[in-house]
Amino acid sequence: MSFKKRFLAGSLAAVMTLGMVTGCSTVKKSDLSDDYSEVTAATYGGEKIYLDEVNFYLRNSQMMYEYYGSMYGMNIWDNDTMEDSLREEVMSAIYQTKVLCDYAEEKKIELTEEEKKLVKETVEKLLTDESNKTFLEIAGSDKELLTELMTQNALANKAYHAIVSEAKITTTEEKVQKNGVTYLLFKEKPEETETKADDSKAETEEETKEETKYYTEKDANAALEKIQSGKSITDVAKSLDMETAKENFGVKDEQTTEFGKAAVKLKKGESAVAYQENTGWYVMVCDTENDEDATKNAYDTAVKSEKDAYFKTAYAGLEKPSFKVNEEVIESLNIKDTPVLGTEKESEESTEAKSGETEASKENKGSKETEESK
Repeated sequence: MSFKKRFLAGSLAAVMTLGMVTGCSTVKKSDLSDDYSEVTAATYGGEKIYLDEVNFYLRNSQMMYEYYGSMYGMNIWDNDTMEDSLREEVMSAIYQTKVLCDYAEEKKIELTEEEKKLVKETVEKLLTDESNKTFLEIAGSDKELLTELMTQNALANKAYHAIVSEAKITTTEEKVQKNGVTYLLFKEKPEETETKADDSKAETEEETKEETKYYTEKDANAALEKIQSGKSITDVAKSLDMETAKENFGVKDEQTTEFGKAAVKLKKGESAVAYQENTGWYVMVCDTENDEDATKNAYDTAVKSEKDAYFKTAYAGLEKPSFKVNEEVIESLNIKDTPVLGTEKESEESTEAKSGETEASKENKGSKETEESK
């Protein structure tokens, strides 16, 4: 997966989860900026979407982009296509939220009193937490606007769950059962290749060779014999100054590696060795034929995939008003030269505080099929 795709999959439509005001109307005025609150950025049917609303969504997603970019030690805006991708995905998320709010109104889906209370607390924390200072200066800090946007997302979230509750889930834990193995990797020495390297590179390669220890099939078999004679794989690892590692394999899955093929054949307590070309020998012991945590994670992932597919189909069938985006207005929001991350400490705390998303956005980034007429 490309770097750009990882960002799109991991950080877009990062909007606040809950809001307090009942209903899904668009806020038409705010104290954020006289210009932003009066400039039409898009229209949803006959309803105007103002730039202050778009700005908040965009800056929140921008914050996530920049946070993950900092984790990779890079400025993601150096990629000229990232700004356009961010704007496009944010507008798509806004459109989907509006459509789901209409669905919530049609189905009489409303926030409970407990949800409204949580919304109020969330907004207050967002506005009063000092770690959000830089973000709010750029994204806007109007309480009325923020509560309205979070309300829309809360209702969209409930609408999403109402839709996917009708999905017929075929996944079972038995189908996605994962085993658990502990293993040692006996690395095979790679074939020598002729290189015309300079002295410094040659020295680096020599240092690497000294640090990396390689083994033979005989070494791996000797370790397996010790395990099968009663020694634990942990003790064998210690005697060889090696470290064990753990892995899970789907027992019903078609395995594509020799390691996996050997691992799924083992019963609890059994051991084996498998050779993987260009890698080495895996000496393994089966800890369990059903790792409950790994199996549950696999089950949750598979169920989510089924729900995503169902939602995509159901969403495509919903009646949707036209959605027209004023590209010139959207592009007026400077991204590259307006970073929303503050200090390193503020960046981490702010990211944690604002990383909540609606399930409709978080679980279905791939299913936002925006029907824009430009």
